[in-house]
Amino acid sequence: MITNEDVAKLKGVFATKDDLKHFATKDDLSEAIADVRVEIGEVRDTVDTIAVAVGRIENAIDKLSGNIQDLRIENAAGAAHLERHDRQIEALARETGITIPE
Repeated sequence: MITNEDVAKLKGVFATKDDLKHFATKDDLSEAIADVRVEIGEVRDTVDTIAVAVGRIENAIDKLSGNIQDLRIENAAGAAHLERHDRQIEALARETGITIPE
């Protein structure tokens, strides 16, 4: 038979109903999980919005990169054209005996 002393020992080892009142119930956990799911949905929406913005930025950078490349090609062609004119002017000056100041 269990004595009062045995019951007192068991209360020291096992949790009582009063001890368990401080822990979350199944309903509490279900509610918390639902809240977390809502927050995860909001985070996903935010990430989707950021992804769209990043896509637009990538497109703008690609366009700018293309424009820069076009300008580099145009500048190189202009530099070659200018160099050719310089050679032609120097050749004309030599042939006509004109001195070109620096």
